[in-house]
Amino acid sequence: MSEQTTNTSSVTSTIGEEYKIVAHVSSSTAGSSSGDFHVYRNLRRKETLRLEEMDKNDKLEEANNDFNERREQKKLEEDLKVKKKAEQRKKNKQRKTHSDIRKKLKSKLEEEEKNSEEKQDNKKKISSEDEKN
Repeated sequence: MSEQTTNTSSVTSTIGEEYKIVAHVSSSTAGSSSGDFHVYRNLRRKETLRLEEMDKNDKLEEANNDFNERREQKKLEEDLKVKKKAEQRKKNKQRKTHSDIRKKLKSKLEEEEKNSEEKQDNKKKISSEDEKN
């Protein structure tokens, strides 16, 4: 049988941070005194400050999200540019190596043609010399 232990100290609640118990609550049967206005004014001030803080946090969070989205978008665009440039460099390198290979092959072919022509000329010379002799 396994024992289950729970650690309640590790569980945190956000309710306690924002939730506050108001000690001065007037019931419907209680009459209002001259001090209730000041209590009401303080509660209203605290509530407006809380709402302003929430609005400020929302705007900050929205601005932060917009910034992160723009940053991600620019990063993607930059990555695409880098890939495109890398591809162009690769193509240029291939084009250059293929061009060099073609030049070498062309020069070898020309050399072989010259050699074959020289051989034919030599054969003709030898055959013409043989005929003369």
